[in-house]
Amino acid sequence: MIASSIANSVTFKKLESYPAEFPNMWNTLHLNRKHSNNLIIPYYQKFNKDHVLYLQFMSDTDANITLKSFSGLSEIESITNAYNTSYGTTDNRYYTNFVVTLDSSYYDKIVYFTATQGANVLTSEPINVYDLTQEILKGTIKNIKYTNLDRIQSDLDNRFIDWSALTSTGNYLDCFIDALDIDLNDSDKSEVLEGSQSLTILSASYFTGKTLKTNQIPDYIISKLGIISNFDIFMVNGIQYIKQGEIEAERLGNSTMYQASIKLTQKNAIGINVDNLGTAESQPIIPDSATKMYIGLVTSAAPNETEVKLMTELEAVKQTTIHNYEIELGTRNCFAYPASFGNLTSAYIIQGFELLGAYAKTTAYFTFGNNEVLMNIYTFISPITFVPYPSSTYITYKLTS
Repeated sequence: MIASSIANSVTFKKLESYPAEFPNMWNTLHLNRKHSNNLIIPYYQKFNKDHVLYLQFMSDTDANITLKSFSGLSEIESITNAYNTSYGTTDNRYYTNFVVTLDSSYYDKIVYFTATQGANVLTSEPINVYDLTQEILKGTIKNIKYTNLDRIQSDLDNRFIDWSALTSTGNYLDCFIDALDIDLNDSDKSEVLEGSQSLTILSASYFTGKTLKTNQIPDYIISKLGIISNFDIFMVNGIQYIKQGEIEAERLGNSTMYQASIKLTQKNAIGINVDNLGTAESQPIIPDSATKMYIGLVTSAAPNETEVKLMTELEAVKQTTIHNYEIELGTRNCFAYPASFGNLTSAYIIQGFELLGAYAKTTAYFTFGNNEVLMNIYTFISPITFVPYPSSTYITYKLTS
């Protein structure tokens, strides 16, 4: 029997009949499911034109699955499966992938899909395909990207989705949600040692966060958000978050729609402090006050002293350094500091991705007053060819301890 996970990019349901003998959320489409006299508001999940949509289905048989797309009664296309895998010997599971490019055949249309295997048919809730560019830029539409590939860490099994088979997507699925994230959900924690005459911060951390509030959405989208926000990786517009608490949903008036809110915290701290309590080996290394370090953007693959010194100047201190880069075409991220501080061990962006491998290290002697100081210069290997939105990002540099 064919099945589709609630985590699939588009929601599919097995419509037993119309009307179903006992209608529920999984055997009846949203538009057809009545709730006494409550108002049924149509809902079409939005997808950007030209977006590449990935779908996966599971079955207990290897029989072929046929996926078709429709606009009204007109068939748009029949999609050939892109990949399938199988697992098990006695309790077999077969996973089949489909790749759908929402090209001009889909523009400005309400679309639904059917997935057929033998006598079993799954029907999708409808989607609306059009140009979402302005809504994305205005912040009213969010791209949600997620995976549960590292399921052992998250203590969730691989049920219904074979993430390892989604290699062409980077093992992710994604969708779009009508939502705002203007409300903050930052967290600030510190541990303080109270002395008789002074206070000392032993450790402190600061995590930024947002409260994601959806526009009106139906119950099956609420369930989808609740599930995927528990996965290993849950990203909103490219930033990785951890969900705090449970998803909260409130029904809108006497309708069949809801507004949901999720409290999210970025996975990595943007500020951290750990006191060494006077242990000499962990004291920050501070060279002569005339020595500086530099951070910013350059154009050369191996910038010289003149180009480096045009960047932002910082006091030379061996410690974790965070910088907000305003991304520009043709430039390269750069960080230069005294070589006595050792090598960089990490350069990760606020979204949690490690970028150290994208840097090349060069060295050069810089003049500070009457001193010649050997500097380590880490520079992006390749110039920036694409400016994302937003066009700035934080990078955290860590040095050899």
